[in-house]
Amino acid sequence: MRNKKFNLVIRIWLAATYMIIFIPIFVIIIMSFNKTPFGMLPFVFTLEWYELLFDGSDLFKATVLSLKLAGSVAATSMIFGTMTAIGAQYVPKKVSDSFMTVAQLPIIIPWLVQAIALLLLFNLTGLGRSYIGMYFGNLIIVLPYCIMMVIARFNEADRTPEDAARMLGASYPRVFKDVLFPMLVPGIMSGGLMSFMVCFNAFAMQYFLAPFGVRTLPMEIFTLIRVGYKPDMNALASIIMVITIVLVLLLNKLGYSANRLMKSK
Repeated sequence: MRNKKFNLVIRIWLAATYMIIFIPIFVIIIMSFNKTPFGMLPFVFTLEWYELLFDGSDLFKATVLSLKLAGSVAATSMIFGTMTAIGAQYVPKKVSDSFMTVAQLPIIIPWLVQAIALLLLFNLTGLGRSYIGMYFGNLIIVLPYCIMMVIARFNEADRTPEDAARMLGASYPRVFKDVLFPMLVPGIMSGGLMSFMVCFNAFAMQYFLAPFGVRTLPMEIFTLIRVGYKPDMNALASIIMVITIVLVLLLNKLGYSANRLMKSK
Protein backbone atom coordinates (compact mmCIF):
# COMPACT_ATOMS: atom_id res chain seq x y z
CA MET A 1 0.00 0.00 0.00
CA ARG A 2 2.82 2.36 0.92
CA ASN A 3 4.64 1.51 -2.31
CA LYS A 4 1.54 2.36 -4.35
CA LYS A 5 1.18 5.73 -2.61
CA PHE A 6 4.90 6.41 -3.09
CA ASN A 7 4.70 5.53 -6.81
CA LEU A 8 1.65 7.79 -7.19
CA VAL A 9 3.50 10.70 -5.57
CA ILE A 10 6.52 10.14 -7.82
CA ARG A 11 4.33 10.07 -10.93
CA ILE A 12 2.53 13.28 -9.92
CA TRP A 13 5.88 14.94 -9.20
CA LEU A 14 7.24 13.79 -12.55
CA ALA A 15 4.14 15.02 -14.39
CA ALA A 16 4.36 18.41 -12.65
CA THR A 17 8.04 18.70 -13.57
CA TYR A 18 7.34 17.99 -17.24
CA MET A 19 4.47 20.48 -17.21
CA ILE A 20 6.73 23.22 -15.82
CA ILE A 21 9.29 22.49 -18.55
CA PHE A 22 7.03 22.06 -21.56
CA ILE A 23 3.95 24.25 -21.00
CA PRO A 24 5.84 27.51 -21.78
CA ILE A 25 7.15 25.90 -24.97
CA PHE A 26 3.67 24.85 -26.10
CA VAL A 27 2.27 28.30 -25.25
CA ILE A 28 4.88 30.03 -27.43
CA ILE A 29 4.19 27.67 -30.34
CA ILE A 30 0.42 28.15 -30.04
CA MET A 31 0.69 31.94 -29.76
CA SER A 32 2.85 32.06 -32.89
CA PHE A 33 -0.36 31.11 -34.76
CA ASN A 34 -2.58 33.57 -32.87
CA LYS A 35 -3.71 36.71 -34.68
CA THR A 36 -3.53 39.04 -31.69
CA PRO A 37 -0.04 40.56 -31.23
CA PHE A 38 -0.41 40.54 -27.44
CA GLY A 39 -0.64 36.79 -26.83
CA MET A 40 -4.20 36.97 -25.52
CA LEU A 41 -7.41 35.01 -26.03
CA PRO A 42 -9.59 34.41 -27.97
CA PHE A 43 -7.39 32.38 -30.27
CA VAL A 44 -7.70 33.23 -33.99
CA PHE A 45 -5.50 31.17 -36.31
CA THR A 46 -3.13 33.05 -38.62
CA LEU A 47 0.21 32.64 -40.42
CA GLU A 48 0.79 36.40 -40.45
CA TRP A 49 3.70 36.31 -38.04
CA TYR A 50 5.56 33.66 -40.05
CA GLU A 51 5.10 35.78 -43.18
CA LEU A 52 6.42 38.82 -41.31
CA LEU A 53 9.40 36.81 -40.07
CA PHE A 54 10.54 35.85 -43.57
CA ASP A 55 9.52 39.10 -45.25
CA GLY A 56 9.96 42.26 -43.17
CA SER A 57 11.72 41.22 -39.97
CA ASP A 58 15.35 41.83 -38.96
CA LEU A 59 15.21 38.55 -37.04
CA PHE A 60 15.69 36.52 -40.22
CA LYS A 61 18.91 38.36 -41.14
CA ALA A 62 20.23 37.93 -37.59
CA THR A 63 19.33 34.22 -37.69
CA VAL A 64 21.29 33.72 -40.92
CA LEU A 65 24.34 35.39 -39.33
CA SER A 66 24.04 33.21 -36.22
CA LEU A 67 23.73 30.07 -38.37
CA LYS A 68 26.87 30.98 -40.33
CA LEU A 69 28.81 31.73 -37.15
CA ALA A 70 27.64 28.60 -35.32
CA GLY A 71 28.26 26.42 -38.40
CA SER A 72 31.83 27.63 -38.95
CA VAL A 73 32.66 27.39 -35.23
CA ALA A 74 31.15 23.89 -34.98
CA ALA A 75 33.10 22.67 -38.04
CA THR A 76 36.38 23.99 -36.61
CA SER A 77 35.53 22.52 -33.21
CA MET A 78 34.97 19.09 -34.77
CA ILE A 79 38.38 19.15 -36.44
CA PHE A 80 40.46 20.43 -33.53
CA GLY A 81 38.40 18.61 -30.91
CA THR A 82 38.93 15.29 -32.68
CA MET A 83 42.67 15.87 -33.09
CA THR A 84 42.99 16.86 -29.43
CA ALA A 85 41.00 13.87 -28.18
CA ILE A 86 43.10 11.48 -30.27
CA GLY A 87 46.32 13.09 -29.02
CA ALA A 88 45.14 12.68 -25.41
CA GLN A 89 45.03 8.90 -25.92
CA TYR A 90 48.75 8.64 -26.65
CA VAL A 91 50.24 10.55 -23.70
CA PRO A 92 50.71 9.37 -20.09
CA LYS A 93 47.45 9.18 -18.13
CA LYS A 94 48.54 11.86 -15.65
CA VAL A 95 49.22 14.26 -18.50
CA SER A 96 45.90 13.39 -20.15
CA ASP A 97 43.95 13.89 -16.90
CA SER A 98 45.67 17.23 -16.24
CA PHE A 99 44.92 18.35 -19.78
CA MET A 100 41.24 17.41 -19.47
CA THR A 101 40.98 19.39 -16.24
CA VAL A 102 42.39 22.48 -17.97
CA ALA A 103 40.28 21.90 -21.10
CA GLN A 104 37.07 22.03 -19.05
CA LEU A 105 37.83 25.50 -17.64
CA PRO A 106 35.97 27.35 -20.46
CA ILE A 107 32.84 25.48 -19.36
CA ILE A 108 33.30 26.23 -15.66
CA ILE A 109 34.39 29.88 -15.87
CA PRO A 110 31.38 32.19 -16.44
CA TRP A 111 31.14 33.30 -20.06
CA LEU A 112 30.73 36.91 -18.97
CA VAL A 113 34.18 36.84 -17.36
CA GLN A 114 35.70 35.11 -20.38
CA ALA A 115 34.11 37.57 -22.79
CA ILE A 116 35.47 40.60 -20.93
CA ALA A 117 38.93 39.02 -20.67
CA LEU A 118 38.98 38.20 -24.38
CA LEU A 119 37.79 41.69 -25.30
CA LEU A 120 40.68 43.20 -23.31
CA LEU A 121 43.11 40.76 -24.94
CA PHE A 122 41.82 41.46 -28.45
CA ASN A 123 42.01 45.20 -27.84
CA LEU A 124 45.67 44.80 -26.89
CA THR A 125 46.42 42.76 -30.04
CA GLY A 126 44.51 45.11 -32.35
CA LEU A 127 41.61 42.77 -33.14
CA GLY A 128 39.13 44.53 -30.91
CA ARG A 129 35.47 43.85 -31.62
CA SER A 130 35.60 41.99 -34.92
CA TYR A 131 34.30 38.95 -36.75
CA ILE A 132 37.62 37.16 -36.12
CA GLY A 133 37.50 37.96 -32.41
CA MET A 134 33.89 36.80 -32.17
CA TYR A 135 34.77 33.61 -34.04
CA PHE A 136 37.71 32.71 -31.77
CA GLY A 137 35.80 33.67 -28.63
CA ASN A 138 32.96 31.30 -29.48
CA LEU A 139 35.41 28.58 -30.52
CA ILE A 140 37.08 28.73 -27.11
CA ILE A 141 33.86 28.05 -25.22
CA VAL A 142 32.59 25.22 -27.47
CA LEU A 143 35.82 23.29 -28.04
CA PRO A 144 35.70 21.47 -24.66
CA TYR A 145 32.29 20.01 -25.52
CA CYS A 146 33.60 18.40 -28.69
CA ILE A 147 36.74 17.12 -26.94
CA MET A 148 34.68 15.48 -24.18
CA MET A 149 32.26 13.91 -26.65
CA VAL A 150 35.06 12.32 -28.69
CA ILE A 151 36.90 11.14 -25.57
CA ALA A 152 33.65 9.63 -24.26
CA ARG A 153 33.40 7.73 -27.54
CA PHE A 154 36.99 6.55 -27.09
CA ASN A 155 36.20 5.33 -23.57
CA GLU A 156 33.24 3.19 -24.58
CA ALA A 157 34.56 1.89 -27.93
CA ASP A 158 36.29 -1.44 -28.51
CA ARG A 159 39.98 -0.68 -29.20
CA THR A 160 40.77 -4.24 -30.34
CA PRO A 161 40.44 -3.50 -34.09
CA GLU A 162 42.95 -0.66 -33.73
CA ASP A 163 45.47 -2.93 -32.00
CA ALA A 164 44.90 -5.65 -34.59
CA ALA A 165 45.50 -3.24 -37.46
CA ARG A 166 48.78 -2.08 -35.91
CA MET A 167 49.93 -5.67 -35.33
CA LEU A 168 49.24 -6.43 -39.00
CA GLY A 169 51.55 -3.59 -40.03
CA ALA A 170 49.06 -0.87 -41.02
CA SER A 171 50.46 2.67 -41.01
CA TYR A 172 48.89 5.25 -38.69
CA PRO A 173 47.13 7.13 -41.54
CA ARG A 174 45.62 3.82 -42.65
CA VAL A 175 44.57 2.95 -39.08
CA PHE A 176 42.98 6.37 -38.68
CA LYS A 177 41.15 6.19 -42.01
CA ASP A 178 39.85 2.62 -41.76
CA VAL A 179 39.50 2.06 -38.01
CA LEU A 180 39.66 5.14 -35.80
CA PHE A 181 37.64 7.62 -37.83
CA PRO A 182 34.61 5.33 -38.46
CA MET A 183 34.66 4.44 -34.76
CA LEU A 184 34.70 8.11 -33.70
CA VAL A 185 32.09 9.44 -36.15
CA PRO A 186 29.17 9.34 -33.64
CA GLY A 187 31.24 11.23 -31.06
CA ILE A 188 32.46 13.75 -33.65
CA MET A 189 28.94 14.38 -34.95
CA SER A 190 27.41 14.74 -31.49
CA GLY A 191 30.29 17.03 -30.47
CA GLY A 192 29.67 19.15 -33.56
CA LEU A 193 25.93 19.38 -32.84
CA MET A 194 26.61 20.33 -29.23
CA SER A 195 29.14 22.96 -30.33
CA PHE A 196 26.61 24.37 -32.81
CA MET A 197 23.87 24.70 -30.20
CA VAL A 198 26.15 26.25 -27.57
CA CYS A 199 27.61 28.76 -30.04
CA PHE A 200 24.16 29.65 -31.37
CA ASN A 201 23.07 30.67 -27.86
CA ALA A 202 26.30 32.27 -26.59
CA PHE A 203 24.86 35.73 -25.98
CA ALA A 204 27.52 37.05 -23.58
CA MET A 205 30.43 36.15 -25.85
CA GLN A 206 28.77 37.63 -28.93
CA TYR A 207 27.56 40.76 -27.12
CA PHE A 208 31.09 41.75 -26.08
CA LEU A 209 33.01 40.61 -29.17
CA ALA A 210 30.71 41.32 -32.13
CA PRO A 211 31.66 44.29 -34.34
CA PHE A 212 29.69 47.49 -33.76
CA GLY A 213 26.42 47.47 -35.71
CA VAL A 214 26.48 43.67 -36.17
CA ARG A 215 23.84 41.69 -34.27
CA THR A 216 23.51 37.94 -34.04
CA LEU A 217 20.13 36.42 -33.16
CA PRO A 218 20.59 36.48 -29.35
CA MET A 219 21.69 40.13 -29.58
CA GLU A 220 18.77 41.03 -31.86
CA ILE A 221 16.25 39.41 -29.51
CA PHE A 222 17.81 41.23 -26.55
CA THR A 223 17.43 44.53 -28.41
CA LEU A 224 13.82 43.84 -29.44
CA ILE A 225 12.81 42.92 -25.90
CA ARG A 226 14.14 46.28 -24.71
CA VAL A 227 12.48 48.43 -27.39
CA GLY A 228 9.30 46.52 -28.22
CA TYR A 229 8.03 42.96 -28.48
CA LYS A 230 6.68 41.60 -31.77
CA PRO A 231 4.92 38.25 -32.33
CA ASP A 232 7.31 37.29 -35.14
CA MET A 233 9.65 36.42 -32.27
CA ASN A 234 7.18 33.68 -31.27
CA ALA A 235 7.29 32.33 -34.82
CA LEU A 236 11.08 32.23 -34.83
CA ALA A 237 11.15 30.67 -31.34
CA SER A 238 8.76 27.94 -32.53
CA ILE A 239 10.95 27.12 -35.53
CA ILE A 240 14.09 27.02 -33.37
CA MET A 241 12.42 24.76 -30.81
CA VAL A 242 11.31 22.30 -33.49
CA ILE A 243 14.85 22.21 -34.91
CA THR A 244 16.29 21.76 -31.40
CA ILE A 245 13.97 18.84 -30.71
CA VAL A 246 15.11 17.23 -33.96
CA LEU A 247 18.77 17.73 -32.96
CA VAL A 248 18.17 16.21 -29.51
CA LEU A 249 16.44 13.20 -31.08
CA LEU A 250 19.40 12.86 -33.45
CA LEU A 251 21.84 12.93 -30.52
CA ASN A 252 19.85 10.18 -28.82
CA LYS A 253 19.77 8.22 -32.06
CA LEU A 254 23.57 8.41 -32.15
CA GLY A 255 23.62 6.99 -28.62
CA TYR A 256 24.63 10.17 -26.83
CA SER A 257 21.85 10.84 -24.40
CA ALA A 258 22.88 12.49 -21.13
CA ASN A 259 22.51 9.15 -19.33
CA ARG A 260 24.87 7.33 -21.62
CA LEU A 261 27.49 10.06 -21.56
CA MET A 262 27.52 9.98 -17.76
CA LYS A 263 27.90 6.20 -17.77
CA SER A 264 30.77 6.36 -20.27
CA LYS A 265 32.64 8.72 -17.94
